[in-house]
Amino acid sequence: ASLRSTTIKTSSNWTRNRQANLLSKPKKHGLDADEIRKEKSKAFDLLDALSRSGSLAIAHSELHVVVAMTHCFEKDLMGTVICDNVNPIEKLEGSTLLLASAVHGVPAEELVL
Repeated sequence: ASLRSTTIKTSSNWTRNRQANLLSKPKKHGLDADEIRKEKSKAFDLLDALSRSGSLAIAHSELHVVVAMTHCFEKDLMGTVICDNVNPIEKLEGSTLLLASAVHGVPAEELVL
């Protein structure tokens, strides 16, 4: 099996839920491409202001990163299992272990219990 990078694309239809205050009900509003760009800019401006352009640490914050990859086999699932006598799950586990090793910066052997 070979690994290929995968590009994740977001939908062009975004919906914003906004509440005027704590006692009001949230209102949904669809955003077009220009509004999405403006909202992203506002969010980054707020983050920049809160962190004083990155000079202040933001305590208790987290950064989530999504890494996607596509596994390519020469044959379909049944052909891979029956004709090639290959367990695709083992291949997936191995590539996931390699990816985790690269992300965490530790040898793969240390990740296996």
